[in-house]
Amino acid sequence: MQTASDIFDRSIRRQIELNKARSPSERFLALCELLDAVRAMAPRDAAARQRRLRALAARQLEREQWRAQCRRFLAAQRPDASAGV
Repeated sequence: MQTASDIFDRSIRRQIELNKARSPSERFLALCELLDAVRAMAPRDAAARQRRLRALAARQLEREQWRAQCRRFLAAQRPDASAGV
């Protein structure tokens, strides 16, 4: 008897085989269909909206922190930065 994990793995391998046989346009359409299905399954209640907003804010904060770190690194690499100018 196959486990759920084996069945899932076999399903994934089958989908990869099918996708390799598709044209680029067919792959893109399949991806769009998948995204539409996921969007349809997503919860729409107020709590889910708040979770999405918090996740968006966290991603934006992380992005800004990364940019600030890159700016500090680049500023430290400037030739005039070491001269104390």
